[in-house]
Amino acid sequence: MKRINLLTILLVLILAGTANGQGEFKVAVFDPVGEVSQNLKIILREELSNAVVNTPGYLVMERELIDKVLAENKFQMTGHVDDGQIGELGKKMGANYVCYASISSVGGNYYISCKLVDVMTAKIERQNTGITKSGLDDLVIVAANVSREMLGQAPKRTNNVVSRPVTSKPVVQSNDFGELSELNMMGLSLLVMPVDETPTKTTWMEANRACLESTAYGMTDWRLPTKLEISSMYALRIKLKNMETYWYWSSTPFEKDEYFRQAFDAEKLVPASGRAKSFVRCVHSNGVINLEDHNGVWGFSFYGNNYEVMPEDIAGEFRWEEARNACEMSNAYGYNDWYLPEINVLEFMYNNKIALNMLGMWYWSSTPKKQGSTRAMFEKNFEDGKTYDTGSNARRSVRCIRKN
Repeated sequence: MKRINLLTILLVLILAGTANGQGEFKVAVFDPVGEVSQNLKIILREELSNAVVNTPGYLVMERELIDKVLAENKFQMTGHVDDGQIGELGKKMGANYVCYASISSVGGNYYISCKLVDVMTAKIERQNTGITKSGLDDLVIVAANVSREMLGQAPKRTNNVVSRPVTSKPVVQSNDFGELSELNMMGLSLLVMPVDETPTKTTWMEANRACLESTAYGMTDWRLPTKLEISSMYALRIKLKNMETYWYWSSTPFEKDEYFRQAFDAEKLVPASGRAKSFVRCVHSNGVINLEDHNGVWGFSFYGNNYEVMPEDIAGEFRWEEARNACEMSNAYGYNDWYLPEINVLEFMYNNKIALNMLGMWYWSSTPKKQGSTRAMFEKNFEDGKTYDTGSNARRSVRCIRKN
């Protein structure tokens, strides 16, 4: 009997080891190397992350850990890349692979090479290349397709993707833009005004109010661009019209009364006091977000991660701890790993509140004002777009998400 039990234990251990061996490989996605601005490198890195995270068997590592290891080792990606050194850094991060792209200019166009490096052997596991046809104009889409094809994906993901339009007014079609510029931001059709909303520089509060109250081009729901969006606007500024060579506000807070702003005469994206004055260029989500229908649950990609979001709020309003517990204890739609969104994800949800049918005024995030504390938590006002830190006894709306 003892012998049978011993054999059973050994068999369980072997099966467990096999299961672990079939788990997800951790991938550290580095910034691209090459002859483009840092802002554009960030966009290309996110496209690369999206390609990796949408490949079965691969898991993208958190950006904070990657940056920490790179800083500790005083490592910067340069024009010459040593795959062996990259492999060693990947080991320190606990990664199985490191993924990065290199970009070179070729007669006004750009040659792109994407690599997936095995950290144990420093050998290139996968590689793919491509070249643009319209310079910077098609650089992002070419980079996205090169990275997806490297990982065995179709150039464009179309399966089960739907668009949810604004129901209160028609969505602007591409041939109706007139002077509006259109940028594609992580699946989002982003419209940019052709002129600044105000003729002079304003404070952040004045800038935010001006966009929220605007009815330009027969549309409401104008807003300030997020930190990532204003950075992308600078990287793709050749597509925009009448931009001043000065600072422009974003909607993203830094701390206290400080908000990020982008210089359009230099590659600078830094926080500034909300009382400082900068120019205002409003954007519009055009009422459409690409969502994947997973049996009634909506999914979207953000910063290299795939998320699913409940299609409705949890009924009622909750103190913060009650809100956290309501999400974590929920088994809605057959899942039991729901949680409150981080503040940056909640900001993305605010920018797409119509498509996600988020009708509440205030929503809790899971992000504390101070690390480790639950006395004051960040929340988002879904009417004026501002981020606040609030005592956890306040009652707010709740929309739960999960990582897919």
